[in-house]
Amino acid sequence: MPDPTSSPSVRSRRRAVRAVAPAHHASRAPSLGEKLLLLASSPAAKTAFVVVGTVGLAALAVALVGPRRLEKDVIRPLRGAIEPQAEKLWADAKPLRDQIAGLLENATPAGRKKLARSFQSWIGHFHAS
Repeated sequence: MPDPTSSPSVRSRRRAVRAVAPAHHASRAPSLGEKLLLLASSPAAKTAFVVVGTVGLAALAVALVGPRRLEKDVIRPLRGAIEPQAEKLWADAKPLRDQIAGLLENATPAGRKKLARSFQSWIGHFHAS
């Protein structure tokens, strides 16, 4: 008996795949509710919601605790913990800041633009990671 897979009359089990034609819908303008929903779910709106919520919580904290107590119990201790570290980091970065200033000072105007683009790209690379 001949092998059925080698016979030219045997059809493949796979069916041909056809692209599905896109459905044509009548285009209509979105309703006011749909527009508002799209606007409210945009990234800019979400950022605004977070900012407004944070400001509201801060205002509530000031109202409940009082500005003097908030200054005494929260802001002064934070400032005391953060300022020395910030000053140390700023001092440690002095050689790098001087090197960048020297590069920009010695560059031609076209070179400055190129350096600025390069620094922006470098900062963006580290900001994204």
